[in-house]
Order: sequence, then C-alpha cells, then structure tokens
Amino acid sequence: MALLLAALMLGLSLGMGGAETVEVVLQGFSNTLKWIAVVVILGAFIGEVLRETRGALRISDWVVKWVGERKLPWAMGITGYLVSIPVFVDVAYIVLQPVTEALAVRTKKPILVVGLALTAGLTVSHTLIPPTPGPLAVASLLEADIGRLLLINAFVGCLAMIGGIYWAITYVKKYRLDYDDQLASQQQLVAELPPESDPKQSVLLDLLPILVPIVLMGLGAFYKSRDGFLGGLIGLISTPMMAVLIGAAIAWLQFHRSKSKTTSNQLVEQAIIKSALVIMITGAGGAFGFVIRESGIQDNLAAFFVDLPFLGFLLPFLVAAILTTATGSITVSLIGTASIMGPMAGSMPYSPEMMAALIGCGSFCVFHANSSFFWLLNRLHEVPVATLYRTYTTQSLVMAISGLIGVAILWLLGVH
Repeated sequence: MALLLAALMLGLSLGMGGAETVEVVLQGFSNTLKWIAVVVILGAFIGEVLRETRGALRISDWVVKWVGERKLPWAMGITGYLVSIPVFVDVAYIVLQPVTEALAVRTKKPILVVGLALTAGLTVSHTLIPPTPGPLAVASLLEADIGRLLLINAFVGCLAMIGGIYWAITYVKKYRLDYDDQLASQQQLVAELPPESDPKQSVLLDLLPILVPIVLMGLGAFYKSRDGFLGGLIGLISTPMMAVLIGAAIAWLQFHRSKSKTTSNQLVEQAIIKSALVIMITGAGGAFGFVIRESGIQDNLAAFFVDLPFLGFLLPFLVAAILTTATGSITVSLIGTASIMGPMAGSMPYSPEMMAALIGCGSFCVFHANSSFFWLLNRLHEVPVATLYRTYTTQSLVMAISGLIGVAILWLLGVH
C-alpha cells in the first residue's frame, strides 16, 4: 500500500494528472507482473516439491561436498554469472531459491550471504556480458566491437562480482534473520538425515526441474531464428513462463514417484499462498519505478550532469549511476546512458568499448525501493527494508566501485 500510494502521490505532484497517474501506475504494475507472476508461482511449486522430496537437501549436500563450505559463496557467484547470461535475474533467482535456502541451512550461513553472493553473479552477467539484451544494445548504440567489448567487460565484471561476493562474506554475515531460524526449523528433520538417506534418487534428477528451464531459456537466447517448425517451437518453450512450466511438470512427475503423503494439490496451494505477497509487492515496486521513468526525471538529471564539463573521464559512469538510482532498471540505465553518450564517443579519451564498461559499472548502483528485485528479496526471504538498504543496496555500490577499479586497471595497463 505504501508503494502504491507513493507512486500515486509522485505522479500527481509531477503534474501528470489524476487519470493519467492511475493509468501509469496500473501499466507499471501489469508490465512488471505479466512475465513474472506465473513464473513466481511455478518456481514456488518447484521449491515445494524439492523440499517435500528432500531434493534440495541432496543438491545442497552435493554442492557442499564439491566446493566446500568456505568456497560456497564463490561457487554461488560463479553459478549466477553463468546462469544469468541467458536468463533474466529475477527468474534465475526464483528458480534457484530452494537450493539457495537449502545451502544456507546446510552450511549454517545466513540466507543473505548465500543469496547476495548469487545475486552478485546474476547482476554482473545481466549488466555486462552479451548476449544479454542490455549489453548488446549498448554495443550497438556505441558502435563498439562486440569481441573487444566482451573481453573488457568480462574482466571488469569479474572484479565487480568479486567485490560483491567479498562484501557478502565479510559484512553481510552478521545479518542473521528470523527467516534463517524458520528455515532451520522447517528443514531440521531433513537436515539431520545423512546424504545417502535416499540412494534411489540421483542428484541429477533432483536438478532437472532447475536445469531444464535454464537450458531452454538459454536455447532461446542463442537460437534467434523463429522461422519454421523448429524456430517456432524454440520460441515457445524458451519463454520464461513455458520453460519454468516444463520444469514444474518435471517436478510434478518426480513428486508422484516419491512416497510422500502430501498431495500435489496441497503443494500447489502452498506455492500460491507463499507467492501472493511476493507478486503484489514486486508489482507495486515495479509500478513505483515505472512512474518515475514515465515522468522523465531521469532525463533531466542526465542532462544536468552532461552539462558539467569537469566530470570528464567518469561521465558515462555517473550518468548510468544516476539513471539506475532514479529508475531502478538496469536495462533503462544501460540504453539511456548509451543513447546520451553515443554522440560523444569520438571525443572521449577512450574507446567505445571502455565507455561501455564504464556505463555497465555505473548501472550497478544503486538499487533501492524502486527496483522490483529489491522487493523480491524482501518477500522471498522476509528481509526487513532497513536491512536490505544496509546489505543489498550497499552491495550494489561496492560492485560499481569494484568494476570501476577494473576499468582503471585496464587504463593503467594501456587498454584505452
């Protein structure tokens, strides 16, 4: 309610008019939810199945055995880095949520440490690594060489991810939530079982409901043609809703192979109940950010900073940071900044590829209440808003500065 009221008041105070303000709020709400609402429910169902069949425990045991407890945050960051190249950040996090929570319980780490380590990797790929749409659009607008841009952004992205994960490990570890205790109590009986408690079930089968949607969405990102039967089929099954629906169907089949006394109807109802608040708050956050974008505030801020000549080297970084802070959207920030800075590319003291890296680093900071992912974390893990500002928002600033250090290192090494 607070988010919706803030969105309405902002629209009215900016002179958008009553009817137009309501229309913009509803449009922002629906635009946010049209692709994420069903995905949240289906992802929650997969999570319920993985908990009920002990699949999340088997996966967490396997991951911990493979990488060790100390290296777990780094493993989660790398996982996010790879997964988010073909998959949107929100969808990837929802799909991986049951494993993230099981790993937090298994290693006795706060959920925010494991979750924000994963978030660091997801955000880096989404912001810097083609073929993600944002970086591709930046390369096109700046007329940058895609191969050189990929190499530069991969290096800068690694430093940004390292900064974000290190922040989660060193600072966020002190934020243990009530939700951590709830997770521990929910999974206490399961967690006490040995890893070999169900030898008939392979970890690979447990991973199928998670891996299949990721692979399908990745297939759609890399196979662009939609012509013919094959192209049409890939276009259908690679959409987030259909991909996660297929994953949910696999989970449903696995559930019916188990000996659980719970019915699939009960799991679906639990998934819907748990998803309702997530969907509403994420939609309200999206509506708030959409009102800001439609008002044009970000254009005025960007124009103001562009007119300050002394900013020089950091101008692309600062303009992107202003747009992300104002709109809560990485894609809007990337495309908006590239559009503004594109005509200046020839007059800057570095190549379009380095400018793209600066824009990407600026687009990391800072995420707050007008970002839909901010509210996704808030509801998925019941994280207080004040805690998110101290952890997630600050992490985004740390990642931006870490990436900027990466750009500076390349500059000092003669990469311009």
